[in-house]
Amino acid sequence: MSQCTSDSDGFLTIGCLARGFSPADSLTFKWKDSDKKELSGFVQYPAFGRDGDYSKISHLRVRKSDWDAKKPYKCEASNSEGSKETTLVPSHQHADVYLTVPTKMELDNGTATFMCLAQRFSPKTYAFKWYQDGKEVTDAIDKYDKSEKKGSVTEYSATSILQISADKWNHPNNKIKCEFVHKTGKKVIVAEYAEPKRPSVYILAPPEHKEGDKMTLTCYVKDFYPKEVFVSWLADDEPVTLGYSYNTSLPIHNDKYFSVYSQLTVDHSEWKSGTVFSCVVYHESIDEKMRVLTRSIDDNIDKAGVINLSMTTPHSLYDAIDTDDSGIANTAVTFVFLFLITLFYSIGATFVKVYNRVFF
Repeated sequence: MSQCTSDSDGFLTIGCLARGFSPADSLTFKWKDSDKKELSGFVQYPAFGRDGDYSKISHLRVRKSDWDAKKPYKCEASNSEGSKETTLVPSHQHADVYLTVPTKMELDNGTATFMCLAQRFSPKTYAFKWYQDGKEVTDAIDKYDKSEKKGSVTEYSATSILQISADKWNHPNNKIKCEFVHKTGKKVIVAEYAEPKRPSVYILAPPEHKEGDKMTLTCYVKDFYPKEVFVSWLADDEPVTLGYSYNTSLPIHNDKYFSVYSQLTVDHSEWKSGTVFSCVVYHESIDEKMRVLTRSIDDNIDKAGVINLSMTTPHSLYDAIDTDDSGIANTAVTFVFLFLITLFYSIGATFVKVYNRVFF
């Protein structure tokens, strides 16, 4: 079985082949969708072959949106001797592509390392291309590959690493482009040099709530560069531990700068007890003597306002945060992975191990 063609009307054609049966007119096909519902409208072509060894093909048109969503289809071929069933799932998977930029620590040491990571794609054949200010660069480090079997499909990943001198990067508007070329299409990510920019930090009191409900505090870290940032929470100057939970989004790219938000969930009784909660932000642009920015809030604060100790509060905090909470858990893993790999390079590591759900 295989995908045969893709049509321009939002449908594609998949096919099923049965071989080695006799007599020629003895075999029939059945198709089922992902809900095990029998389908109609498929085509069965006349059998071909000779001397008791015949083959037969059936085609089915399916919606491309269903196919891209990895919905499986089952084909059953049967005759008086028995039946066989097989499942067809997409064998082509689009890649997720990420690009890391050098840290300030690495640039101070005279080098600039860029990593281009392609995740969860299939089939395996691919190529990376690098460009600096529009000119192709051909001295990228060899790729690190991995693969993982996902049902009947093998998904792959690859990493390509480019290292240049810091003085070739430390200029306004310098651009490094990573191009990932694959059968499913081409993906391009561009990194543009910008001076490190210190974030502004805002903390938002919880919305109106009922007694006994869980409370949600939000810390908004706005307009910083580069994108590597670490956000944590304190309760009365102690790191939050059991009884608390918090999530921090991936960096949200807006023009040249990045933003993140972090949300801490606390008990109503803890909030009402007068506990002071603090959002602590580490970023390389912050003065070395300060190291971190801290913003605090407790139950005595004005519930309607955002506490801003550095700059003007945005008109709409949540309008500025264009992200989906449901994706935090999945995307946070990828961000931490990329951050750690970049850090390893910045301290001169000579061995890179790519560990994630990436497959080549």
